[in-house]
Amino acid sequence: MALAAGLALTTGVLQQPALGADPDDGTVRVKVIRDSNTNGRYDSATERPAAGITVELTDVDGNTVTGVTGPDGVAVFPPNTVLTGGKYYVRTKMPNGSFLQPTFGAAGGLASNASIVDVIEGDAELTMGVRNPADWCEDDARLSTVCQVAASKSGGVRTTVTFPFRERGDSNTGNTTTLATRNDTGNTYGVAYHRQQRRIFTGAHAKRHTVYGLSGQGAIYVTPRDGGATTLFATVPNAGTTAHQDSVRFDGPFVGVVGKESLGDIDISEDNRQLYVVNLNDRRLYTYDATQPTAAAPVTSVAIPNPGCRAASDWRPFGLGVRDGVVYVGGVCSAESSQNAADLKAAVWTYNPVTAAFAAAPLHQQPLTFPRGEVNVNVPGYNRWFPWTVGASTFPQQLVAHPEPLLSDIAIESNGDMVLGFRDRFADMTGHEMPNPNPAYTNSGTTNSGGDLNRACRKADGTFEWEGTGACPNNAPTRPNGGQPANVAEFYPGDFVPNAHLETAQGAIGLHLREQRIASTAMDPASQFFTGGTAYFDRQNGGRGANPGENGFTLQKLNDPLDGGFGKANGLGDLEVLCDEPAVQIGSRVWYDKNKGGAQSVDDDEPGLPGVTVQLLSEDGTLMATVRTGADGAYYFGPEHGVRPNTTYKVRFDKSTADTSVINSRRPPAAGGLVWSPVRANGAPADLDSDADPDTTNTGQYATAEVTTGAPGTVDHSIDAGLYLNRL
Repeated sequence: MALAAGLALTTGVLQQPALGADPDDGTVRVKVIRDSNTNGRYDSATERPAAGITVELTDVDGNTVTGVTGPDGVAVFPPNTVLTGGKYYVRTKMPNGSFLQPTFGAAGGLASNASIVDVIEGDAELTMGVRNPADWCEDDARLSTVCQVAASKSGGVRTTVTFPFRERGDSNTGNTTTLATRNDTGNTYGVAYHRQQRRIFTGAHAKRHTVYGLSGQGAIYVTPRDGGATTLFATVPNAGTTAHQDSVRFDGPFVGVVGKESLGDIDISEDNRQLYVVNLNDRRLYTYDATQPTAAAPVTSVAIPNPGCRAASDWRPFGLGVRDGVVYVGGVCSAESSQNAADLKAAVWTYNPVTAAFAAAPLHQQPLTFPRGEVNVNVPGYNRWFPWTVGASTFPQQLVAHPEPLLSDIAIESNGDMVLGFRDRFADMTGHEMPNPNPAYTNSGTTNSGGDLNRACRKADGTFEWEGTGACPNNAPTRPNGGQPANVAEFYPGDFVPNAHLETAQGAIGLHLREQRIASTAMDPASQFFTGGTAYFDRQNGGRGANPGENGFTLQKLNDPLDGGFGKANGLGDLEVLCDEPAVQIGSRVWYDKNKGGAQSVDDDEPGLPGVTVQLLSEDGTLMATVRTGADGAYYFGPEHGVRPNTTYKVRFDKSTADTSVINSRRPPAAGGLVWSPVRANGAPADLDSDADPDTTNTGQYATAEVTTGAPGTVDHSIDAGLYLNRL
């Protein structure tokens, strides 16, 4: 694949250009990209270069030179005196301990590891890919969230549910699965998923007019995804002591502890070994062993640093995200102590789980003083964030809106940008037709949540800039269909209900790297009033289409027996994509073995053979899938063909359909005259030899290789087969 015109090339080569090199030899340029959606192709709009990857060039005699990709993902190899022949094997090597591995293959996609380049007649360019196996997820995976249930509702109302990522419209028994009820979990927010053990973790949450589960403020529950009893996983210590008082003004005295006691977000490490939990009461990050059925005590407990709030008591951490072995912890300076909106800001820290230490400074800080859309277009004045309300005695009389920020979720996009979910604390202190908690007022009211979905774009130097500033896009310069006004900078302009609400996000994010859209909990997501569910935003332009409601899914609506009772106020918790274990892939190449040696050679003209039929068989010989080799002779079998980790298969090659015009375009030889190469040629690298044993009972039509796949996330691109002409 050719590099884009005008690409700035960064030389990371360790060898020096040669004196007296063959003047006809060209330069090798290898670009390595981060294949975040693991599809084996370079999606330049969303995928970024991979810096620091070692690239090796090896000639037929085994001589090797190495280079390291620069910030643009490119390593450059000028002509040199170390390599001979002008044709070289190209491989990528990951640093020791790296979470990255060579990516999947795809027809017409990225060059595979162990490709061959030819610079005899000019320059050669390749684009290769690496990926984090934990990024993989099957298409249209299910999402899980928790429904928050009012204390006045039945204990049998659903809490933990799952539904398809691509579902739109209304929740029903056909598209939504209930796994737990309020009797099982009480009120929860955080959701984490153990993809190996297929267990869903949920964490207790402090919300007015709800009830805790039997294990109280610090409880973490675990529910089998495939059905079964919900059990207690762990109890986080020191999570608070304030009890609900639902008999007093619908739990009015409780509002002061919302966002301050119980648990915030929970998340799980990419290897599914550690569960991370934010304790809102002591503002510490707890880590538990997620591999155990239950956890009696945390592995570590580390204070989450204060980023410099006006008062120490104003620091309120809550949200989590995990990517590439890094834990992201987010929170806000609440301005509660000063009641000055200028003191409001958000901060994101990075945490290293290996050293159990936070970075020396926040990764990003952002004042929360920018203009926002009106929460309700009929009630002006609520188009900004407000300092946190201290408690019931300071509650305003007006209950429709008073957005107070909680940084409740963090996701890292393919290009390294941060997506930040903000939950409206005020909507957890109020609800639908609930009495004012302030004893000075006798009014009741219905609250519209005023959360937000924001983007912080990653710059080349690793710092970030807020949406609508610098090079970070503002996708809402106008006001289409009743959307955001021109003075509101929005990466996600689809976050509105036409002519009703200009902020609808409720703070939880579901990022699936293979899907076009990102999910967020939202108010009135399908344009049905007094509902809660999920809204789906285009990951590049932030829109939801001409009719935003078409990209929404309603989970809760008033007067439905399954509804939790919070209407336009927050009624849902976190979102988690339920990905299966990282997929595996096998495959490689069928080639014309001109020298008949059983090893792919760089010093002979040995092209890949297109059109060869390749069958995937189970260990007992059952046919599972059939493909044909592409123009370069490559083929691949992966999860779409039923390939699973740690499983034995047979790969059967059928020469009868081979396109032999690549051997001789004027007089293509008959495919039947081709002969399978010897297996495992002496001295050949394992990824370049022939692995298929000829089947002598079928006139040499077939050759078969037996392969056992590796652990989840592994790629085996070493299953090759050679064919040659049996003539002098």
